[in-house]
Amino acid sequence: MTVPMQAQFLLGLQSILLGAALGLFYDILRAFRVYFSAGRLATALYDLVFWLVLLAAFFEFSLVFAMGQSRWYVLAGACGGAGIYFFLFSGLVQGVLRLALDLAARLCGLLAAAGERARGFAGKAGLPEKIRSFTKKFAKPSSIFRGKGIK
Repeated sequence: MTVPMQAQFLLGLQSILLGAALGLFYDILRAFRVYFSAGRLATALYDLVFWLVLLAAFFEFSLVFAMGQSRWYVLAGACGGAGIYFFLFSGLVQGVLRLALDLAARLCGLLAAAGERARGFAGKAGLPEKIRSFTKKFAKPSSIFRGKGIK
């Protein structure tokens, strides 16, 4: 059974896109590793995640698009797509990811500071004592559960 040239060309283009997507995934993991100053164990974990995703992606790609057959031009196209991605877009994506992680860290810091201020305000206003005295009214068991039964 032969595959027409148009289908092979389309499969080659799809494999280039697969390689670019895997390159983007690698950059995302690399941004996390660099931003959080990952040690050897975390780096090994990130690498394990990348290789598991890569193997699953190639397996799924070969089943769905390549009709279950392993083709060398799919691997070459994926390597070429990753190379094109790293040559053209990796620097830009790394900058955007670094900016996004910085903004997320600042937002988390602002939310933590706001939570501390709210906790301090609630403590000064005496709200916990008021809430405790209010909830004591509801803490008493109802007559249904006192052992008397329902009358």
